[in-house]
Amino acid sequence: MTTEQKVIGGVVLATLLILMGGVWLSSKGGSENQARLAKPMMGEKMPDEGATHVARNEEHPAYGSNPSTSGWHWADGVAGAGIKSEPVPDELILHSMEHGAAVVWYREGLSEADLGRVRSAFVSASGKKIMLPRKELDVPVALTSWGYLLKQETINEAIIKEFIETNNDRAPEKAPI
Repeated sequence: MTTEQKVIGGVVLATLLILMGGVWLSSKGGSENQARLAKPMMGEKMPDEGATHVARNEEHPAYGSNPSTSGWHWADGVAGAGIKSEPVPDELILHSMEHGAAVVWYREGLSEADLGRVRSAFVSASGKKIMLPRKELDVPVALTSWGYLLKQETINEAIIKEFIETNNDRAPEKAPI
């Protein structure tokens, strides 16, 4: 067998291995996602306030919950994934939630120790997610996704992680958050 034939055979073998590995990984990820989607959504199902896009800073009715879980939001822009150190307008957060974000809200002024626990749970969770402070939050932590709200009187890291992983990317639109 010539060197050229050995190289071609090696390339063919490597290509087959890569293709088979890709198929295996794809099927594994698909079955994990199917299992996640089979779980019921976490939190209280909130009344649907629609998904009306409004112009930035346009007046609209008040939201029916604090924090909101659906309703009027700006047509331009989303909040973006990650940990925010300052409050973000509900209209941007709602647009991200419409795209599948699970949101972890914490009461502004939460102790550093408690904030660290919330941040640890947030970072350990996979999926589309946003974490941010909220003024006038009546509990230490509230979790929202499109149409669902779960308030925590005491911080439970396992529930925060499970909420994010269960509820994220289960919203009306599949788009970047």
